[in-house]
Amino acid sequence: MSSTLRKSLRVIESLSQSDHPRGISDMARELEMDKSAVQRIFQTLQSEGYLEKAPNTSRYRLTLKLWELGSPIIARHELRRHVHPILRYGAKVSGFTAFFTWADFPEIVYLDKVEGIHGRTYTAEPGQRNPVWLTAGGKAVLAQRPGDALKELADVMRDRLDLTPIHAVRLKTLKGELAQIRRRKFAISEGGTMPGINSVAAAVWHDQPEPVGSVVLTADNAAMPADNFDSFGATVISMAEEATRALGGERHAHTALLAS
Repeated sequence: MSSTLRKSLRVIESLSQSDHPRGISDMARELEMDKSAVQRIFQTLQSEGYLEKAPNTSRYRLTLKLWELGSPIIARHELRRHVHPILRYGAKVSGFTAFFTWADFPEIVYLDKVEGIHGRTYTAEPGQRNPVWLTAGGKAVLAQRPGDALKELADVMRDRLDLTPIHAVRLKTLKGELAQIRRRKFAISEGGTMPGINSVAAAVWHDQPEPVGSVVLTADNAAMPADNFDSFGATVISMAEEATRALGGERHAHTALLAS
């Protein structure tokens, strides 16, 4: 990959994660790039319709053009299309917001979302990424990952986060939690990424021994109290089993669950 293309992609990725328009100087500082290089990239993106200047400022933001390019890809995504009806059904019968997550270790990506009447409209959105250890959807996948998942995770945290005693304690706690997830076949999260929001999740398989992702039900803790996690867990397990059948992953799921 050319240096210019790599730098342009880094700029686009950073802009897509920004909650507000960005200036050339602060983008250059963040990415540790030459200001003139960032300026050229901004000019090119703007001329091609991918970037626009925010009104009355010298800052820039992405237009909807990337969304226009990405939407057909999501619409054609075969696995998402198979799982979407299951999310619709789960959201209807439970009233909770249902997600399909895609495993991209050490993260998960929210691939699809159907809101239930008791769901929260400002929870995760399709395209958002989260570390596997922070969410029910991620932990459901991590618990069924073949091999020494915790060692792999520790290596990642050491490389990316500079493993600290706090991270070491978290990994120790997570070890017991993953064992519990394997026993009951679903994961839980109480305020994992947002205070007052609870979730339950179960792994989904496709054509590999490793889960392809998970299905998740989420709501605030008034609608999804921790005392009823077992009942909600039974619902999400049923959804995950149906999703696994739809994706043809029963053999891998059966092998993984027997091993656990």
